[in-house]
Amino acid sequence: MNMPAPSSPSVSPRRSAPKRSAPLPPVVNRTRVAVPVPVPPPVLKPSLIPFDIVQDYEREVVQAEQDAEARARAAAANAPLDRTHETDPVEPGSVEAVAYVTQGPADPEVALLALATVPQFETLPRRSVLAMAKASWQENVPAGEFLFVEGDEADSFFVVVDGTLEILRQRDGREVALRHIGRGEAIGLFGLFSGQLRAASARAIGDAVVLEVPCSELKALLDRDDALHNNLLRFYRERILEGFVGASRLFADVDSIARARIIGRFQHRFVEKGETLIQPGEVANVVLVVTHGALIIEERARVGQAPKQFEVGEGQFMAMTGAMSGLPSRMRVYAEGEASVVMLGHRELAELMRDYPALRSLPTRLPQLTRQIDRDVFCGHTGVPGL
Repeated sequence: MNMPAPSSPSVSPRRSAPKRSAPLPPVVNRTRVAVPVPVPPPVLKPSLIPFDIVQDYEREVVQAEQDAEARARAAAANAPLDRTHETDPVEPGSVEAVAYVTQGPADPEVALLALATVPQFETLPRRSVLAMAKASWQENVPAGEFLFVEGDEADSFFVVVDGTLEILRQRDGREVALRHIGRGEAIGLFGLFSGQLRAASARAIGDAVVLEVPCSELKALLDRDDALHNNLLRFYRERILEGFVGASRLFADVDSIARARIIGRFQHRFVEKGETLIQPGEVANVVLVVTHGALIIEERARVGQAPKQFEVGEGQFMAMTGAMSGLPSRMRVYAEGEASVVMLGHRELAELMRDYPALRSLPTRLPQLTRQIDRDVFCGHTGVPGL
């Protein structure tokens, strides 16, 4: 099946300038643009929801319309004749007749119990969890309704109190189910770190109840609690690797067992300000994902010109395949400020390529699916949803 050409990653070249003795100016273009993906109306046909559940949902909609019409007639019959403010009755088939997502302030004790089941919050003191519980909202999501859709702002996270949600993306005009979220699981924590719009939709399978917590409350806790920050940062790294290796077409020919092993071989590395990861002249294979901050890919300066530079930001990846072509790198890769990455170094990647021949097709896939910065240097976006 022919796949659409991937969108250009948000990796922007910087303009050349005359060579000067003063240090290079800092990288300023770090604008990340998230393009909302249109989502069709709820309850699509064909749908990923089982047929019997779709039928139940449709019956509930019809019943809701009939009940709303009956209530409107009863209210009109019992209302006093001299009323000065009259509300129009709900007409059958109107939007108001369908029970969409409803919300209200959550009971703090119920919210406290729900938040305590989230693995990332297990080590938090009670006062910290209670602060989130007091700021939370309870939302009732009827079967087949969307809790959020692609393109929404990722300004809160959710905990499933009851029921199940399916996470969907639109690909080639059809729905693709990514995963299911059940009771006690959180969704939306990823967006706190990625800073993106929702890149997937969440829809209820059967009636569901969720807790919504503003990210502002969680960010306030992160400033005070190093343990929570480390827990969520580890969760972010795990999720970005799962999404990148599990969904990227770069690894399309690698089976699930091999992908799990690949994820396990990535190593976290903190990069200090000014530290160089790759020097010009190196012959190496490297795959890395930026999880915090940014890396600068710098081309050797030409006579009379400043070096051309590219920035690889959070949620983007870089691949270098110089060892496969046998040619030394012409680029320097360094951190202009503090950054952190997860990476497959030359040794780890060489061992994986030895064990899984499908990985040897990377030099062929990279030019087709990413942006080529230099002869053996490629950049792209992981494509992981900001959930």
